[in-house]
Amino acid sequence: MVDEVPGMSKPRVAVIGAGASGLAAVKQCLEEGLEVVCFDQEPAVGGLWRYVPKNAADEDVHSSLYASTIINTSKEMMAYSDFPPPADWPTFLPHRHVVKYLNMYCDHFNLRPHIKFNRKVISVSPESGPNGHTGRWEIVTQRVQRKSANAHASPTERSRSNARNKSRVRTALSPVPLSRLSAADNESNGRVPRGVDGRRAFSPDRDFSRSRSRAPSPRRALSPSRNRRGRSPSLTPRSESPFPSYDPQAIYEPIPIPSSLTPTESDIISPPPSPSSSDSSSARIKRNKAHRSRSRAPATTVKQKCETFSHLIVATGHHWKPRLPNFTNSNMFKGQFLHSHSYRVPYPFKDLRVLIVGIGNSGADIATELSHHAKSVILSARTSTWILPRFSVFGKPIDHLSSRLTSLLPKNITSFVFENLLRLQHGSLSQYGIKPEHRILESHPTINGGVLERIAAGKVIMKPNIREFSRDGQSVKFDDETEEKVDVVIYCTGYDISYPFLRDELEILGQEHEGGRVRLWKHIFPWARENIAFVGLVQPIGSILPVSEMQSRLVSCVFAGHIGLPPPTEMRDAIDVEHRVRSQRFVKSERHTIEVEYVPYMDELAKAVGCEVDVWSLLKKGEFSVLRGVLFGPAIAAQWRLFGRGAWEGAKNLIAGLGGENGIEGSDP
Repeated sequence: MVDEVPGMSKPRVAVIGAGASGLAAVKQCLEEGLEVVCFDQEPAVGGLWRYVPKNAADEDVHSSLYASTIINTSKEMMAYSDFPPPADWPTFLPHRHVVKYLNMYCDHFNLRPHIKFNRKVISVSPESGPNGHTGRWEIVTQRVQRKSANAHASPTERSRSNARNKSRVRTALSPVPLSRLSAADNESNGRVPRGVDGRRAFSPDRDFSRSRSRAPSPRRALSPSRNRRGRSPSLTPRSESPFPSYDPQAIYEPIPIPSSLTPTESDIISPPPSPSSSDSSSARIKRNKAHRSRSRAPATTVKQKCETFSHLIVATGHHWKPRLPNFTNSNMFKGQFLHSHSYRVPYPFKDLRVLIVGIGNSGADIATELSHHAKSVILSARTSTWILPRFSVFGKPIDHLSSRLTSLLPKNITSFVFENLLRLQHGSLSQYGIKPEHRILESHPTINGGVLERIAAGKVIMKPNIREFSRDGQSVKFDDETEEKVDVVIYCTGYDISYPFLRDELEILGQEHEGGRVRLWKHIFPWARENIAFVGLVQPIGSILPVSEMQSRLVSCVFAGHIGLPPPTEMRDAIDVEHRVRSQRFVKSERHTIEVEYVPYMDELAKAVGCEVDVWSLLKKGEFSVLRGVLFGPAIAAQWRLFGRGAWEGAKNLIAGLGGENGIEGSDP
């Protein structure tokens, strides 16, 4: 039990993480009347979905997004239950739309005042008192000092600030690795280097109304009182460019924008120098690093602060600690290694031979993108998987076929139907060198139709698992007795589950050394602790946002005292039973240790919360349009807002119209 704290009239809940799961947890705790404080080490909401171009000054970046990331679920299936996305947004949202949606959600429910940004959690431990543990949690945080002054401002304030500072930003349309620059480009007296596509990479600070041999200096471009001839500046805005420059932070991102985007990013890769490169290449790289360190100062920290909370919600996810395989002779490889966590843009890999290990969503995305830039792309997979397109043969998003009715059918029938629909659309996967040995619903599928086209065009070469690296350090041997020379190896091998700030982590999570199994009741509560919950530590065949929201609804009800947890022994037995069922349901793999089926798992949580879908009630009331959407339409999260605790009046209209006319106006990102 938790001892009462003097002056504490209601439970005080700490939420770690202000991403998709953390925002849902904060919102639900507030609805249940709890006092909640959220900590996030980043300067803004978004968590994993905030694209951050890493550099030498940012070694610890939570986000693992690359610049071209697009969500694999449709916007209807991705959305929270009571906050539909705008109707005019794309069906599959790029990462900038997802972050915009999370910011809109945060402001709509007034969650921002409850979030402490730039607060990194250092340690979480049980509080000790005169009679032992009090049952409360001591959380030690450390403020992260950042260069940006408006880091946690609202999106409107940030957009105004970005508009004022846009003329100071110099971007390159197509960055090119420094090691690829010719000597002529290096000695071009400030001339902007050519992009990888052969065109000139222009700067917004450059005056295109005149023909100049040199780009203007930043001081001259920023001075409104003089120009080269002593006259007033040209009416042509200096921030406009005849070519669209990619600036992912300009719309919504509060992170500081460097004064100059460098052609390479040190955390991504330093391409191996070509044999014809001169010694001046290393000097250029040193100057580049020095300029980068001046343009963006590293984050510093100040003294720590300790706070006490009665309850704790961990919502940081698990996509931050890369899982790296170990192959024979890998230490002899002379090329470059990196994990998909550090991949950002494809330009540094131009004309290189790239080996991608893993055929999950990240591996397929990166292979498809690099096939347009790299000299060759090899995609190696230990086990094959089913690759699905984003749109089905009927022209609808593939996840719209995941309805309540299909979840009630036997798995053999559902797998047979989906597999034949896939063959009808793309033919047999064996013609692409992909031969899955399991049924389509027995493993987490890969959503990417583009990689099949690149394989068919010969731009991506399929290979089996790696046997070993050659002793000469230049090639890789595969299980099919073939050998290929490669320059770069990108591991798309997933992530390990770890919470370094949590004391007694293994005891709380119940992790087993073999397979990384996590022992949590309903994938949320440790069976031996009643005042700590993990939200988002699950991998559904579908979107994580509705699942995290439903988990948060259950957690907030438990912490508020509206719902009680079973006895610890009963929870422990239920965890073991669920593990055995999941082992029979999915292919044995580290990837499936936290895998769940979307609709059955949501129904299970809804039953505990008291908001399960009542089909018979809809039938008795004659609400056939809603009933049709519930049974045959996509299983959007609004279905669990129709009845019981937390019911929402707009859920019926949203289900009947699939969100077509219920979007939020004025939301163009």
